[in-house]
Amino acid sequence: MRIPWNIVAKNLSPDDARIPLEKKLQQKIAKFERDLAHFPQDAVHLQIVLEKHPRKDRYLASLTLRVPSDILHSEEAGRDLVGAFDDAVKSLLRKLKSYKSSLRREKFWKRKERREKLHALKATGFAPAPQDKGKGPQTHKEVVRELFQRHEKEFLRHVRRHIFQDEPAGELPKEAVNPRDVLNEVARRAEAKADKGPKRGSWLTSFYRLIHQELKRQRRLWKHKKRGDSSAGKTKTSREETKVTARQVPAADVIRDEVPPVEIAARKDVVAQLEQDMRNWPRPEREVFELYYVEGLDPEEIMMVTDQPLKTVRENLESIQSRLRDEIVAQKTAA
Repeated sequence: MRIPWNIVAKNLSPDDARIPLEKKLQQKIAKFERDLAHFPQDAVHLQIVLEKHPRKDRYLASLTLRVPSDILHSEEAGRDLVGAFDDAVKSLLRKLKSYKSSLRREKFWKRKERREKLHALKATGFAPAPQDKGKGPQTHKEVVRELFQRHEKEFLRHVRRHIFQDEPAGELPKEAVNPRDVLNEVARRAEAKADKGPKRGSWLTSFYRLIHQELKRQRRLWKHKKRGDSSAGKTKTSREETKVTARQVPAADVIRDEVPPVEIAARKDVVAQLEQDMRNWPRPEREVFELYYVEGLDPEEIMMVTDQPLKTVRENLESIQSRLRDEIVAQKTAA
């Protein structure tokens, strides 16, 4: 399987026919192949939009590259279509190199089983021809939708875990919030802002931020309802839809490199106990735990998602790590 790519042409005349351009375009996008080597092919897609101004002798070349946790975009204009495209390629290549350098702290690379799969992949390139006309994402909104769908299982697990913690804490009534309804609203809001893009951070960070905003809105609605506000709605779902236990999250995915390797054997018991204890933690600590230890975000990204000051995020991490160490010591003592 090769990396798929598609071309969306707008207002191009017969002189700018799509087929003669394909070879030139493929030669230029080959520049990305070295930096895309070892990415899973299904995690990458390149959309090329070529457009001619309806009244002026001017062209616009737009490139949108979907990568594992973000969407990279470049756009250049000029009197020559291939020249504009070449400038857009150079701009996107700089962004791709920057993105790759940031992956040194991304969960995509950190988790052992994902690293092993990535190292097993051979360097790959783009497909020899673009997808058939009309196939592949035609708009930026569709690119955002595809990235969201790729991470949807992770998002659903994240929402369920938060709901499961909020119910015993009395912040949400049991079976009142459907996790899929939360994700549907998040997807709608993300697509609505597709053309503007995130103000800060990556698209993945933006998705988590929207999830936390929607969960906060649901808690606020429940508070209004308890006060007699009839405008606060309630969505029914089954207990099985919202129930999440520690067994559903692999221990190796929860406690990261802060715990020495010699403690690996004790991790499952530690995580199981933490799942019980953290229901009584302050919300900021619960959020930091989920985003850092389960979802793999770094402190700066957690700051963007939760609106906690960076100093507070780091203080919460220190507090959580202290709990982890204490729990490991307690497990060893009990043994």
